[in-house]
Amino acid sequence: MTGSSFRPWQTRRWETWFIRALPSGWPTRIGDCFRHPGWASTTKRYWAAVWVIPPRHCLKFRRVVRPRLATTQNRPALEGLRILDLSQVAAGPYATMFLGFMGAEVIKLESRSRMDINRGRAKPGPGDPRVYPDGEQGERPYNRTAHHVHRNINKLSVTLDLTADRGKELFLDLVRVCDVLVENYRGSVMDRLGLGYDAVSQANPQLIYLKISSQGATGPEANYGSLGSTLEQTAGLASITGYEGGPPLMTNEVYPDPVVGILSFGALMAALRRRRQTGLGCLVDLSQREVTSMLLGESVLDFSVTGRVAGTMGNKHRDMAPHGVYPCTGDDMWVAVSVGSEDEWLGLCRAIGQPDLARDPRFQDRTDRHENHEALNEIISGWTGERDHYQAMHLLQADGVPAGAVLKGSETINDPHLEARGFWDVVDNPEAGRYMQTTLPWMLSKSPRQTTVTAAGLGEHNYQVFNGLLGLSASEIDTLVEQGITGDVPNPEA
Repeated sequence: MTGSSFRPWQTRRWETWFIRALPSGWPTRIGDCFRHPGWASTTKRYWAAVWVIPPRHCLKFRRVVRPRLATTQNRPALEGLRILDLSQVAAGPYATMFLGFMGAEVIKLESRSRMDINRGRAKPGPGDPRVYPDGEQGERPYNRTAHHVHRNINKLSVTLDLTADRGKELFLDLVRVCDVLVENYRGSVMDRLGLGYDAVSQANPQLIYLKISSQGATGPEANYGSLGSTLEQTAGLASITGYEGGPPLMTNEVYPDPVVGILSFGALMAALRRRRQTGLGCLVDLSQREVTSMLLGESVLDFSVTGRVAGTMGNKHRDMAPHGVYPCTGDDMWVAVSVGSEDEWLGLCRAIGQPDLARDPRFQDRTDRHENHEALNEIISGWTGERDHYQAMHLLQADGVPAGAVLKGSETINDPHLEARGFWDVVDNPEAGRYMQTTLPWMLSKSPRQTTVTAAGLGEHNYQVFNGLLGLSASEIDTLVEQGITGDVPNPEA
């Protein structure tokens, strides 16, 4: 039997897994995207990945909020902005990490019973797959995992039990003194707690609520959950990732999550601008699936016009040739080359010392080069195989050819270009030790990024926030700890 024979059965099984709250995803083909009920329900908005919705009860308000953001040069651009961050795993934490680097005060709120997954378990077993410094879990492993210390930089840490009445009261008190709320739970989680958009916008009509969810807040699959690996399937990305003619493959690096994080940052900037103009907060409804599918624009447009379904092509490209990754000297060293124009093709011929290739009848135009791609790959591999991957990249770039050395993790950390741009920071964490931290992938000429502050321990800033922002006394905070509503150690069952 063929894989296509299993598709109807597997699709039904996948939907059953979703309903049972298992993060899962069926490898969707490009054509399936148009027929899927989740997308069909949103066709009137033309696949827009973000909805911006003002609270209904605020539509009569027109008072313009005085800007609280930094207005002087040489200050972080978002200084004065306060974020309440309930997000977990990757997409949301990336967005709030960027906000923190831009100077916003980010308050990360977790439950002691359900910590951010990035922290791992309170008492991980010996086979726990998370990365700890030197492989040692330490006394408080939940403060040492690589994902936690990387994604939760520049954030304060508080804990609250949002299932307790007092915890909900304090949460709404925090909402009243914050500008933005970020969460990426399943669609109905906050509503079930009584803390959804209607409730928080009543508490603070000027609040911007960023809701990052798997499928968006509307549609028949609004309450489905996912991880980056399953989003690659349902959004169609996996269907064009893999060896030519082979099955769909995952990128294995939760590719959608950081992309969603960056787009979330942009959506928040638009919402903040709108608030400055109108004085109103709003709900930003962001669908991770739709963001991921936006990356497939060419394939989607091709199908909508021609009915052609894109499939796996390995490192080839439907338009450009040559287009691939070529071996270099050293163990598992490679350089990527992509030729998209005649000028780049002539530059490649010059760079590899074979200008006569430009007159070879096999390679006269793009169509010819596509038809003879394998022969061209052999010629290029013969040249790259005698050179270091950095050297090959520099020589090709000197002749105007888009090329990039394929870097390993250790090479990326020591890359001279990234170092020259100040992309890396050396961070000292009291529990995780010293490590290299990525910073912002952009620079503002008049506004520096925030100095990197290491990821906080669980509940490290409970007193600072509850006393300094909400005015609770030390005895009141102690009572909250005794009642299990807050604290700086996980619930034993976590």
